[in-house]
Amino acid sequence: MVLLGVITFVVLREISANRLLLYRQNKEIEELNVAFMAYDSKQTTLSANGVVIHLVKTDNLLTISNDSEEVLRLEIRQEKP
Repeated sequence: MVLLGVITFVVLREISANRLLLYRQNKEIEELNVAFMAYDSKQTTLSANGVVIHLVKTDNLLTISNDSEEVLRLEIRQEKP
């Protein structure tokens, strides 16, 4: 009986960990989708599906952030001949 309890506990803990990982991945995907929409529509701030994204563009850098953290930073590097 104790073995069954231990196995059940381990399985439930792994299910919980996998759900948390899936939630985080879906959040990141949603942030990137909103960022692509903002970039395509040439907006610096866009809110959709509960996600608020801010874009900062310079000549060599594109920074994508949500309200609390940087999501993605793209740097344009050009080689000099």
